[in-house]
Amino acid sequence: MQEINAKVLSCEPLCAGLTRIILHAPEIAAQASAGQFIHMLVPDSAHVPRRPISLMAFDRQAGTLTLVIQAKGRGTQLLCAMKAGDSVRCLGPLGRGFDGQGAETIYFVGGGLGVAPICGAMDSFATATSRAFFGFRGAQYAYGMTQAPCPVTAVSDDGTLGERALVTKPLLEAIGERRPDLIMACGPVPMLAAVQAIALEQGIPCQLSLEERMGCGIGACLGCNVKALHADGTWSYKRVCKDGPVFEAKEVDLRG
Repeated sequence: MQEINAKVLSCEPLCAGLTRIILHAPEIAAQASAGQFIHMLVPDSAHVPRRPISLMAFDRQAGTLTLVIQAKGRGTQLLCAMKAGDSVRCLGPLGRGFDGQGAETIYFVGGGLGVAPICGAMDSFATATSRAFFGFRGAQYAYGMTQAPCPVTAVSDDGTLGERALVTKPLLEAIGERRPDLIMACGPVPMLAAVQAIALEQGIPCQLSLEERMGCGIGACLGCNVKALHADGTWSYKRVCKDGPVFEAKEVDLRG
């Protein structure tokens, strides 16, 4: 983990509502792994908390990080307004990432903003028999498919991209054709809960990357707790920022 001043190489619109930012941060890129995130200090604002941002990609040789940010509140709006040449204070890499070692066939599932960390997982772990399944609200919100390292099936809520369906529909069809060794998923909680149920029912190992509000990013503030299940039927809480954001599907309770 490093805290550095990263240089903004580019900050440009990616698709409707999303901005892609590329940072020169060689100290962080050298240590990064798929599924991790960084904590960014919002520029020109002393009263806005840092923002946790997932890694869409990292290039150790070039020393770069690629991020996707949705401008929702004041903090993310300021981050998305940065320009090439700006400097931003970053802490990272943080959290527990994906682990695809030993898996011959991995199915990747991403929804909305959660497609970004799944792209990083695909870059690191996709094999010749892997497949990906992305769900978007509509075609104008789609990204991450043009240079994917494995075949991608995309669906949408409004039918403007692929089939009008939930992303679990093509996932189940693919499982019927070929059972994967592992599923990796990131997206809205209802989507993750549905993927979790499929994986547990069919006995397929599954890793879920959770999206939660994080205060400190290092496990100190206890603001991003998730209900964790134990083998004996008891439960406790784990911190998404420190113990995750990637968890085994059998570890967490997403039923609300």
